[in-house]
Amino acid sequence: MSSITPNKLLVDYLTVDSSFGPVKGFIHKDYPHVAQFLGIPFAEAPVGSRRWLPPVPKASVEEEFNATEFGPSCPQWYKPGPPSVYNSLVTELQIRDEMSEDNCLSVSIWMPAKAAKDPTAKLPVIVWITGGAFLVGGSSIPYQNPTPWVENSQRHMVACINYRLTIFGFPNAAALAPDERNLGLLDQRLGLEWVHKHIASFGGDPSRLTHFGQSAGGRSIDMHAFQYKDNPLVRGLIINSGTALPHMNAVSDPEHKQFSFVAQILGFKGGSPAEELRFMRQQSAEKLLKTIEAHSYTKQAPFLNFRPIVDKVTMFDDYEELAKAGEFSKLDNGLPSLAPPATRETGWCRIVPTEWVLHLLQQQRGSQRISSYDRRWQWQTRSAHALTFRYLYKDFAPSGTSSFPNLSPRPWLRAYHSSDMPLIFGGHSWFRGPSTELEERVSRAWQELYITFAEDGPRGLRKLGWKDLSEGEGIVIGCGEKMWESVSLEDIDTLSFPSMG
Repeated sequence: MSSITPNKLLVDYLTVDSSFGPVKGFIHKDYPHVAQFLGIPFAEAPVGSRRWLPPVPKASVEEEFNATEFGPSCPQWYKPGPPSVYNSLVTELQIRDEMSEDNCLSVSIWMPAKAAKDPTAKLPVIVWITGGAFLVGGSSIPYQNPTPWVENSQRHMVACINYRLTIFGFPNAAALAPDERNLGLLDQRLGLEWVHKHIASFGGDPSRLTHFGQSAGGRSIDMHAFQYKDNPLVRGLIINSGTALPHMNAVSDPEHKQFSFVAQILGFKGGSPAEELRFMRQQSAEKLLKTIEAHSYTKQAPFLNFRPIVDKVTMFDDYEELAKAGEFSKLDNGLPSLAPPATRETGWCRIVPTEWVLHLLQQQRGSQRISSYDRRWQWQTRSAHALTFRYLYKDFAPSGTSSFPNLSPRPWLRAYHSSDMPLIFGGHSWFRGPSTELEERVSRAWQELYITFAEDGPRGLRKLGWKDLSEGEGIVIGCGEKMWESVSLEDIDTLSFPSMG
């Protein structure tokens, strides 16, 4: 199974009368218990005079919106590029659709079909932000399609938000307001606001939103926790393989030379920043991408790196200090709510600060990609203010082999960056042969951990036996009868960084 896009012979259609307007989705016969609503615009198209401006909310629709296909991915350059695992061996971690600025700011929703027919279902919603170094990514990545996950659980929903990337999302143009240069991050927030506003009419519970991000997506949702500490809209975070801490080197281009360099290559003869911006808005997205691509192949300065910049609004340069002071989203009293459900419902019926932070920073032992950075400090810093849970994903296969050959087509890959995605989302058997029994068991166990957190937060995880950092324990995924085992934090450090043992 490699494709679940609509085919008139394989799908049934349904329409939800949502608060956004009537939206037409579909149910694929290979996944008969999942309703899919794809490519719903949450913002006006960022084209023409709107290019390089903050996103503008999309007005509700009166006529039925056809959400049976993914909207276009936001413009990005992802191939051919230098050879890598992702463009040669495991291409299913890349987008699979056309790119366009028109209506690329969209949200896709996957839910149990029964919930689509029952707006009172109030299911927990996992709001997914894709990774890709802020340069690539989108909702159409096959290995990040949550259809199998929702089919298995029937207890949760997933919403994925497309956001602007590379020069379109992070232009750092001189003519733009200083707090309006990290546009991709503003897109993510507006998408989250759309989900919070409309998801109830799709059967979701807006008081039970969980932010989930991987790599640049994980870093994004962590940065949101600092920016929107008093109004996060979500009550929990699942942060995989990327955080605001440690502070990574942000793009440093105070004179805006990168944007101006691209403008000059395209023929801008000079003028004011406003004239430069007006000129660049007249260039097609394809021309902008090809210009950046062509220059990258020359390997000459300047190195064009259109990613987030420190603006002290959406991105800060003192996350360590902010974390020490507890200046990120949590309950007013600094502790998670463990009150009975009725009491908790009272607090959740309005927009409230985040109750907990689930740090799934995804240490992956089994490849040469593991970082030697000692992350213990940042976990301890976070757990002083909000409940924090830690895990290690490890491939326990003998050296030179891989437990999951369809995900690691070269045995030396083992547990590499992003290899967890098909296990979590459930599409691990879609490509390169069937999955092993172990693979299926690990996938189901991992999915259950995340769903339990989305449903019931720390209380749910504790019922399963996962203790937070304050109790000195974490878990290792990939072993044991449950496919995960509780271990001491010292054991996780030893497994992650043998030199510490």
